[in-house]
Amino acid sequence: MKNIMGDENKDIYIDQSHEERRSNAHRQWEDSQEDFYKSIIRNQQDDIGRIGRYFRDELAQELYGMRISLQNFTNLYGDFEELRSLRDSLANLVIELRNKAVLLYNPLLSDLGIFHAIDEVIASYKQRLGLTIDIILDPHLKELHHYIQVQLFKLLTALFEYLKDEMSTQTVSISVQLIDFSVFIKILPYFQQERIAQNTKSIEKPMRLLKIVELYNARIISHTLEKGILLQLTI
Repeated sequence: MKNIMGDENKDIYIDQSHEERRSNAHRQWEDSQEDFYKSIIRNQQDDIGRIGRYFRDELAQELYGMRISLQNFTNLYGDFEELRSLRDSLANLVIELRNKAVLLYNPLLSDLGIFHAIDEVIASYKQRLGLTIDIILDPHLKELHHYIQVQLFKLLTALFEYLKDEMSTQTVSISVQLIDFSVFIKILPYFQQERIAQNTKSIEKPMRLLKIVELYNARIISHTLEKGILLQLTI
């Protein structure tokens, strides 16, 4: 009987080991699928960046050169309505291409890096609107893949716009930290005492903020008037 019971226990142990191996294999398959999808996203972002650079650095420059040649031609042989129309069309096309290129390929971020790019945007807000943004960036952010940096940059610029439009404040403190493969963004707006009441409603029901975090694959961890806003961007 002992041998039979021993064999039964052994069979049970083998079954449990088999289930564990299946579970491990399933987890490995899910991880490999996630890595595969992430690689597709990275490749798509790289392709989009190359298209944007082509629009900005080659195609737009070539069209601009054609416009200059046309201008030189009219200076020598006279100007005609048809040539003016063509010249204006080329100028408009160059502007449109460069605008499209910025959507596909952000020159600030790609040419200067994420830290300088954010500094440039913050400086422009302060110069144009008087909005002071004190920001602390985790130095490890520069180690993130480029497409994640692009996502973070777009999220931050959208948040700057949100703070400018939705809250009556001139000073904002923001910290961005990389913790356990997630980026955490903490926002502390500084309100004047008489304006706290009018901002309470927008803090409690941040519909625009909900749309922003949904767009950039982030989530709101907390949002209170006292402690500010805490967001998580999952990598």
